[in-house]
Amino acid sequence: MILRMRRDLRLLFLLLFCVISLMQAKEDTTLFIEQNSTFQNLNTQKSDVKRIIGAIEHVRLVPPNTVLKARIDTGAKTTSIDARDIVSFERDGKLWVRFICVSGKKEYTIERKVIKTVKIKRHESESQDRYVVKMRIVLGDVSQLISVTLNDRDEYTYPVLIGRNFLRDFFIVDVAKRYQLKPMSLPK
Repeated sequence: MILRMRRDLRLLFLLLFCVISLMQAKEDTTLFIEQNSTFQNLNTQKSDVKRIIGAIEHVRLVPPNTVLKARIDTGAKTTSIDARDIVSFERDGKLWVRFICVSGKKEYTIERKVIKTVKIKRHESESQDRYVVKMRIVLGDVSQLISVTLNDRDEYTYPVLIGRNFLRDFFIVDVAKRYQLKPMSLPK
């Protein structure tokens, strides 16, 4: 009888150890996902009131959760960000890219899954093939996870070009103005 109770007690402790280990693994996984998310649940809901912005604004790019200067271009269909040293690779059978985002003197390495590639028509230049990835852009209190094209914008004045895919339903552009809104902060 005592031997049977010892065996049952050992099984109970083993079961308890397994449950605690699984709970800890789930917490670790949740923390990892939250830390590496692109704040999926932070998309701003559309409203009837549109915000007035200028031709140049500060935007927050996530990742790396840094503020950059952006040119607002209602003629551009898609938003474009400065991405240097773009390298494509395969992860889990999907096409991904690794690139460098420069903010002042800081460089951030970012990896994103490629949504598609597009051919960009350029005035008086050859067309370019560019990767499209999902990135979070924040302008004022508007936060959207949108498709952006990756392009080396080192020769441009502004590292971000905001296109209609971000502006639609949220903003009116007054080209005589600049820096009308400060991008809200997001949790690190």
